[in-house]
Amino acid sequence: MRILSIRFKNLNSLAGEWEVDLTHPAFTGDGLFAITGPTGAGKSTLLDAVCLALYGQTPRQPRISQAQNEVMSRQTGECFAEVVFETPQGRWRCHWSQHRSRKQPDGSLQPPRQELSEADSGRLLASKIRDVAERIEQLSGMDFERFTRSMLLAQGSFAAFLQAAPDERAPILEQITGTSIYSDISVAVHRRRGEERQALEQLQAAQSGLQLLDEEEEAALGRELAQVDEQAREQQQQVDQQQQLLNWRQQLDQESQQLAQLQQQQSALQQEQQAFEPQQQSLERAQRAEALRPAYEPLRQRRDDLHRVETRLAELAAGVPALQQRYESACTQQAQVQQTFEHAEAEYERQQPLLRQLHEQDWKLREQQAKVNELKAALPAELLEAPVPDAEQMQRALQQSEQALEALLAGSTRPRLQAQQDEVRSRGEQLSELRNLVRQREEWRRAIEGFNARVSALKPEQSRVHQLIEQDRRDEARLLQEQQDLQKMQRLAERIADLEQQRQELEPGKPCPLCGSEEHPWRSETPPQMNAERARLQAVDQRLAELRTGLQQSIAQQARLEQDEQGLRQQQEEHHKRCEAMEPALKECLEGLELAVRPSLEDVDSLHQSARQQWGELRDRLAEVDRLEQQIKQQQEEQARLQQRLALESAQEALNTLQQQRRELSTEPDTRAFEMRLQQSVRQSREQLEQARQQVSEHQQALNRRQQQLSDLEGQQTALRTDVERMQQAFAQALAESLFGDEAALQAALMPETERTALQQAADRLKERSAHLHALMEQSRNRLALLREQALTEQSAEALENHLQQLKAEQAQRLEQRGSLQRALNDNEIKKQQFGAQQKAIEAQLRELERWELLHELIGSADGKKFRNFAQGLTFELMVSHANRQLQKMSDRYLLVRDSEQPLELNVVDNYQAGEVRSTKNLSGGESFLISLALALGLSGMASQNVRVDSLFLDEGFGTLDEEALETALDTLAGLQQEGKLIGVISHVQALKDRIATRIEVTPLSGGRSRLDGPGCRSLA
Repeated sequence: MRILSIRFKNLNSLAGEWEVDLTHPAFTGDGLFAITGPTGAGKSTLLDAVCLALYGQTPRQPRISQAQNEVMSRQTGECFAEVVFETPQGRWRCHWSQHRSRKQPDGSLQPPRQELSEADSGRLLASKIRDVAERIEQLSGMDFERFTRSMLLAQGSFAAFLQAAPDERAPILEQITGTSIYSDISVAVHRRRGEERQALEQLQAAQSGLQLLDEEEEAALGRELAQVDEQAREQQQQVDQQQQLLNWRQQLDQESQQLAQLQQQQSALQQEQQAFEPQQQSLERAQRAEALRPAYEPLRQRRDDLHRVETRLAELAAGVPALQQRYESACTQQAQVQQTFEHAEAEYERQQPLLRQLHEQDWKLREQQAKVNELKAALPAELLEAPVPDAEQMQRALQQSEQALEALLAGSTRPRLQAQQDEVRSRGEQLSELRNLVRQREEWRRAIEGFNARVSALKPEQSRVHQLIEQDRRDEARLLQEQQDLQKMQRLAERIADLEQQRQELEPGKPCPLCGSEEHPWRSETPPQMNAERARLQAVDQRLAELRTGLQQSIAQQARLEQDEQGLRQQQEEHHKRCEAMEPALKECLEGLELAVRPSLEDVDSLHQSARQQWGELRDRLAEVDRLEQQIKQQQEEQARLQQRLALESAQEALNTLQQQRRELSTEPDTRAFEMRLQQSVRQSREQLEQARQQVSEHQQALNRRQQQLSDLEGQQTALRTDVERMQQAFAQALAESLFGDEAALQAALMPETERTALQQAADRLKERSAHLHALMEQSRNRLALLREQALTEQSAEALENHLQQLKAEQAQRLEQRGSLQRALNDNEIKKQQFGAQQKAIEAQLRELERWELLHELIGSADGKKFRNFAQGLTFELMVSHANRQLQKMSDRYLLVRDSEQPLELNVVDNYQAGEVRSTKNLSGGESFLISLALALGLSGMASQNVRVDSLFLDEGFGTLDEEALETALDTLAGLQQEGKLIGVISHVQALKDRIATRIEVTPLSGGRSRLDGPGCRSLA
C-alpha cells in the first residue's frame, strides 16, 4: 500500500484547503523527506488527515461523531480529508467529510460522511461509513490498529521499552503491540472460575435443602392411602343410592306440577277462543265474499277507468283555445324578425368596400409600426433620448484609431505577435528547466567531490588499523606459543606431583613399574614447585586476553571503516547514476534551446532574464493592440448605432403619414371591431329568425297533438261504456245467486288481503295450541302414572336432600384425607426426581469447574499477568524475528536475541566483536536508534501481515540523537529507499533540515493558523 496524495481542509491549525502530491519527483527521487516546523505548528496533522480519510478517526482522537469533533479548525463550518492510495488491485480515492449546519461556525455538527471510489474512473464503490471500512480493510488488508502500527512507526515507544525497568516493560509492550486482549482473557478466565465455583455451591445448597421420606414412612403412607380409598368407594355407593331416591322424588313432584300447569294453560286457551269468536264469524263471511270477487273486481276497475277518461277528456278540451292563440302570436313574431334580418344583411353588404380599404390601411400601419419598434429595440434608451451625434467627427476618430493600430503592428498581425510571445514563454520555461537541471547537477557534482574527499580521508585510518591488526595477530601468535610451552611445563609438574605415592613405593635395586629403571633419583628429592612458571603463565594469559580485546576492537573499527567506505561509495555511485540519468533531459533542453555548448549557471540565468524581458515587452505590445482593437470595435458600433438612429427617424415620419390617412378614411378606431359589430347584427337577426320559426313549429305541433289526444280519448270513452254495461249484467246475476242482498252488503263483507290473512293465521294458531296442549297433558298423565307405580320411598324431597348432603360431607372429608396422603407421596416423588436431577447438575458443574480450574491454572489470574506475559513472550519472539530480518538489511553487525531468564529482556549480539552479547542499555545513541527502528519495522511487518507497505512515517525519536547518531539514523532510513519505500520524518530538530533535501515546511501564522510549503504542496483556496 502506497499513499499517492493527501488533500484536506480545515484540520487543526491548517485552515483552508491543502493538497500534498507524494508522486512529485522530489519524493520519488529521494525516497526520504522531512516534515519540519516548530512544536505545535501542525506537523502531525498530515498523519491525522491520512487516518481520517481512510478510517474516520485519528490516533489522538479515536472517536469523531455528530457530538464530538476536535480536529476541525476553529471558527470554520466544515472539514474534510481525502487520500489517493495504491494497492496491487489498483488506485483508490477515499474521502471523509463533516460539516456544521449551514456550514456556519456556530452551527451544530452534522453526521460525518465517507465514500470510496476508483481513482481513475471515479466509479463509486461504497458511500456508508461501515461499508467503506469493510472495503478499505479488504483493499489494504489492514484495519485502523494494524494501519497505525504498519505506517506510523513506533520507534520512540521501542526506545522507551529498551530503557525501561523489567516491571515497566510489560505495559509498554502491551501498548505497542496491542496485546491487551490477553490480559482481558486472563482476568475473564479468573472471573469465570469464580462464577463456576459459586454456581456449584448454589447447586449443592439447593440439594441439601430437599427433605425426603424414608422407606418406612413412605410405606405407611401407602397403606393408609389404600384404606382411605376403600372407605371412599363405600361412601360413594351410599351417595349414589341416596341420589337415586332424591332424583325419583324430585321427578314425581315436577310431573305433578307440570300437569297442573298444563290444565291452567288449557283453561286460558278456552277463554281466548271465546273472545276470538266474533272475529271468526267475520273471517267466515269474508271467505264467502271472496267467491264473488272475480266478478266484482273487474267491474269496479272498468268503472274507475271510465271515470278517469271522462275527467281527462274535459281537461284537454278546455286547453284547446289557449294553444290556438299561442300559435297565431308566434306566426306574427316570425314576420317581424324576418324583416329585421333582411335589413341587417343589406347594411353589411353596403359597408364592404369601406371595410376592405380599412383593412389594407391597418396592415400598412402594423408593418410600419413593427419596423419602428425593431429600430427602437436595437438602440439603448439613453441614445434615443440623447441628441444625434456628428457623423463626420465619428468617421475621423475611427480613421485615427485604425492608423494607430496599423503603426503599432508594423506590418505584422496579432496572431503573429501572440505566437512570438508563446515562443518566448516556451523558451523561458525551457531555460527555467535547464537552470534547475544545471543547478541540481552542480549540487550532485559537489556531493560526489565531498564523497571522494571523505573516502580519501578514510584511507590513512584504514591503513593504520590494518597495520595494528597485523601487529596484534603476530603478538597473539607469539603469546600463544609461549602459553602452550608454559602450560606443557605446568602439566608435567602436576603429573610429577600426582606420582607422589608411587615414588614412595620405589625400592632401591628394584625396577620402576613405569620406566623399568633400578635407579630412583626422585625417590628422596622434592619435585620442582614451578611457582615462577605459574606466575609467568598468568601474566601471559592476561596479556593474551588484553591483546584479543584490542584485536576485536580493531577488527570492529576496521569493519566500521569498511562499512563507511562502502556507504560513501554507494552514495557516490547513486549520485553518478543520477547525473547520468539527468543527461538525456539536459541534452533535450539544449537541443530544444538550440545551444551548441553547455552553458554555465550564470549564462543560463542571463538567458532566462533576457527571455523574461522580451516576454514582458511582447506582453505590453499585445495589451496595447488589444486596447486599440477594442477602441476600433467600439467606434464602429457607435457609427452603426448612428445609422440606426437616422433610419428610425425616417420610419417614424412614414408611420405618422399612414396614421393621418387612416383617420381620414373612417372615425372607427378599430376596423376589426367595426366589422365584427356588423357581422354580429346579421348573426343575431338570423338566430332570432330561426328561433321564431322554431316556436311557430312547436306551437303548431302542440295544437295538433292536443286534437289527436281528444280524438283518442273519445274512442276510449265509448269502448269503456260498452264494457261497463256488459259486466254490470253479469255481476247482478251472480249477486242474486249469493247470500248477499245487494252490492253494499258484499262490500261490507270483503276484507283486505292483509287483514284476512292475519285473522286466518290467528285462528290457525289457536287450533295448533289446543292440539299441542292436549298432547302434552296426555304425555304428562302417562309419566306420572309410571312414576307412582315405582313407589321407591315415602320420604319427602327435603328429607332426602338433607340425608344426601350429610353423606357428601362425610365423603368430602374422606377425599380430603386421601388427597393429603396422595400429595405427600407425590411431593416425596418429585423431591426424589429433583434430587436426582440436581445430582446430575452437580456432577456436570463439577466437570465444568474442573475444566475452568485447568484453564485457570494455565492462563488465569486476577490481574491478567499470567496469560499476558505468555502471549507477550510469543509476540515478542515473533517481533524479534521480524526485527532481525529488518536489521540484516540495515547492518550485518547486530543480531537481537531474547534473554533466557528474563522473557522481556532483549540483548544484542555484536558480530564485529566476536559475537559478544551486549545489553540494550549499553548501546550508543545511534545503535539504540538502529535497534528501535528495526523493532518498529518488525512490528510494521507483523501488523501489515501479507500487505506490502511502501509509505512509512516517523513522528518521534530524533531530538536526543547526537551528530554521529543522527547521521547513522539518516543513512539507515535512506537505505530503505532500495526497497521502494517512501519515508516521512516528522521532527522539529534543526539538524534534519540540513541533512534531508526534500522537506515540507509547516510555518506558523498569526491567529493559531499555519501554512504548508514544499514540493508537491499547494493551497487550493
